[in-house]
Amino acid sequence: MQEPSQDAEILAVIALVARTLEIPEDDLGPDSSMLNTPQWESVEHLNVCLAFEHFFGKTLDMNAISTATSIRALAALVPQVSA
Repeated sequence: MQEPSQDAEILAVIALVARTLEIPEDDLGPDSSMLNTPQWESVEHLNVCLAFEHFFGKTLDMNAISTATSIRALAALVPQVSA
């Protein structure tokens, strides 16, 4: 079972990704990623990362940008970048 804060982080990332990709939040879930979301292609991934940085006010390094290609991976970065 996930902790409540993890649920909130996942929901925040889902909302951010949905807004960035211009798709309904209902089309995304914790397991959504570049591999299973057609709208989330390479250029849009950069837009997702920029939106993430803007929303949380922190910069992602190249490693994070290249590996945070799913809702769960982005949500896992929330405490790291907001700490």
